[in-house]
Formats: sequence, C-alpha cells, structure tokens
Amino acid sequence: MKEGKKATLVGTTCIAAYVVNYYLRHILSVLTPTLLTTGLFTVEHIAALSSTYMLLYAAGQLVNGFLGDIFSPKKMVSAGLFVSGGSMILFPFIPTEILQIVVFAMFGFGLSMMRGPLMKIISENTNPNHARIICVFFSFASFAGPLIASLFAMINGWNYVFIAAGGIAVFLGFVAYIIISAMEKKGLVSYIKTEVKGISSILAVFKIEKIVFYIVVACLVEIGAASISQWITTFLTSALGFEKETANFLYTGISTVRSFMPFVALAIFRLTKEKDVPMMRVTFTFAAVMFACLLISPDKWASLVILALALMSMSCTSALLWSIYIPSLGKTGKVSSVNGVIDCIGYIAAAGANLLFANVMANVGWDRVYILWSSIGIIGLVATFFVKTKKAE
Repeated sequence: MKEGKKATLVGTTCIAAYVVNYYLRHILSVLTPTLLTTGLFTVEHIAALSSTYMLLYAAGQLVNGFLGDIFSPKKMVSAGLFVSGGSMILFPFIPTEILQIVVFAMFGFGLSMMRGPLMKIISENTNPNHARIICVFFSFASFAGPLIASLFAMINGWNYVFIAAGGIAVFLGFVAYIIISAMEKKGLVSYIKTEVKGISSILAVFKIEKIVFYIVVACLVEIGAASISQWITTFLTSALGFEKETANFLYTGISTVRSFMPFVALAIFRLTKEKDVPMMRVTFTFAAVMFACLLISPDKWASLVILALALMSMSCTSALLWSIYIPSLGKTGKVSSVNGVIDCIGYIAAAGANLLFANVMANVGWDRVYILWSSIGIIGLVATFFVKTKKAE
C-alpha cells in the first residue's frame, strides 16, 4: 500500500477514536449551567468532579504513557474507551458526591490510556510529513470535541446525555479494536517496543530536545484548553448575562472556530520556515493582551469576541506542541512516554488552575479571573526567551 493511502487509513482510525476522547471530556462543561439549576450540584461540587478527572488523567498519562511504549497500543486505546464510556454511563445512577468523584476518577484514568498509544501508532507508522498532517487533524478533533459535546447537550435530561455519550464510546471501543487488529494483520501497523531498564529509562525522556520548554508550554495550553474551557458556558451566563441556550450556542461557535486553528498554525509554521518559538512569542503575547482587554470591554458582545480571539491564539500555541513537536519524535521510540510526561504535568497544572479559578470566581469576582487568564500568556512569553530558537526538527 502506498504511503499516502496508509497514512489516510491510520490517521482516520486514530482521529475517530480521539474525537470520542474529547467529546467525553467536555460533557461536564457543556452541562454545567444545567446541572447548577437542578439543585443537585454546586460550583464547588462540579469543580471537584472536573479537577478529580484532571488529576487522575494526569497521573494516568504518566503511567500509561510509559506503558504505551511497552504494551499493545490497540488494547490500551480500546480499554480506555471502555472504562471512560462506562464511567459516563454509571454517573447519573450514583447517589452521593463522594462516589461521583470516584467515578470521575475512573473516567479520567480511562481517558489517559488513549492519547499516548494513538500518537505512537501515528508517529511510528507514517512518515514525518504525513504524521504532522494527521496530528493537525488530531488537534482539530480535540477542538471539535466540544462541538459534539454541545450537540449531546441538546438531549432532554442531563442524565440521558451522560448515558448516550458513554454508550457511543463503549461501542466505538469495540470498533477501534477490530480495525486496528485488521491493520496489524496486514502489516500496516507495527510498533517500536521500549525495554525498561530501571529509572534511567524513564529519566532518558527528559534528555530529548526542548522537552523542558514544551512541558512549560503544556502547562499553559492545558490550563487554556481544560481549565478555561471548563468555565466558558458559566462565563457566558454568569459574567456576560447570556441565556443558557444562547450560551450553549455561542460555546459551539467558539469551539468550531478554535477547531481550525491547528491548520492555521501549521500554515504559519511553514511560512515562517518552521520557527516554532518565535511563533509562540506572538501567540502568547496576543492571548495575554486579549484576556486583559476583558477588564475594559464595553459590552458582552465585545467580551465574547475578545474571549474567542484569546482562545484562538492559545489554540495555535497548543497545535505547535501536539501537532508539530510530538510527531517529530517518532524515531526515538518514546512518543507515548514523552506524550505521557508532558500531558501529565500539563493536566496537574490545569487541575490546580481549575480549583483556583472556581475559588476566585465564587469569592472575588470575574475581574481577578481575567487577570489570572492574562498571566498565562505573560508566563508563556517569558518562557520563550529561555529556549533556543533554531528550526524545529
């Protein structure tokens, strides 16, 4: 089979599996305004659920990232869909907050079993140019996830939303297993296995070029992608005064626009002769300025546009990490491990930021939240001056 056709088959399968991962992540976010009106949930309760999922996702990424370079990526991806989908099905039937948190811990760990192995399949079975293009669509899938989640939210009854979303994930877990098995039998997919030789094998990951810098970037973009995104619908209803239905519609619009940013990032990356760090200086600066402008925005519509622009800029930064840097590491045999380390640390940062945002939101006010959001871009800008700016490999 020609490389192009092979890349299309591998990419389509992996992207389809990852779409499920990302719409599951955003189900809680799009349902937050609805859940708050039921009287069964509070802001702190929802923050605890989302932060628990983020922490277990982070821990799972670290563990499953290394396991993804040792064991079958196919089995890990399918198991991740089964566990996360099953958790969503169970959630509406759980009567207490403590048990709900336990279920979300299972949910987060299940999701963590997917990304590293999927990135390994892509990076080790396609050439670098094809891998980049696939990973751009991979990023597109991650931003399309909120759009699909918002469509699920149109189902009457919040409990049925969780059940439907989880049921589809479990079904696709079986489909993914069958398709990847077929590709393995035809010799289209194979893996570079990593031998574990003590702690030195794990620490070797930190010797890979630019990884420390990209860990910092991961912390910042995951705060933008996970923590800020978690509160967008709440921001639209609480801070800007939009009706719940309008807020869900606008959330869908913002997610749709953001989903195209990986394509924009790849185009600019090529036009600038693959200068990733200078690009980040621009995107981080723009995001910082836009978030700060929320402090002086004249009305809710201006605030909506400003927020969208800030998030679009953060999405471009995210694409440079996940669509450019990670797939360039295919020959190292440590793609899953690197992905796990970076995603783990990023989500720990996002989980902490999520609790901070909820606390500031509830006790201080939105102006302070805007300042915190702006500081993300400022920190990113400063970080770019501590890394070499040679052409990305």
